Amino acid sequence: MAEPAKRSRYFLDIDPELRNRVKAVAALQGKTMKQWLVEAIIKKLEEDIDAREGLATLGDVEGAPSLKGYLEPKRRGRRRL
Repeated sequence: MAEPAKRSRYFLDIDPELRNRVKAVAALQGKTMKQWLVEAIIKKLEEDIDAREGLATLGDVEGAPSLKGYLEPKRRGRRRL
């Protein structure tokens, strides 16, 4: 018999207004808050991974500045403020 995957619990303190909004949107979609939040987290992770892969691809384009090369002059400019 296969063992079930281990899960960890995460407790999140959020404002009651935000909780009520999440609960309402989840209910309108026929989901529990847990289901809705897990889907939202997965979606955000996928978007972030896609964005990072896009930035990495930009570095492969000939003549495109690296992210570090692009941000460095901006950082130096902020230090003068």
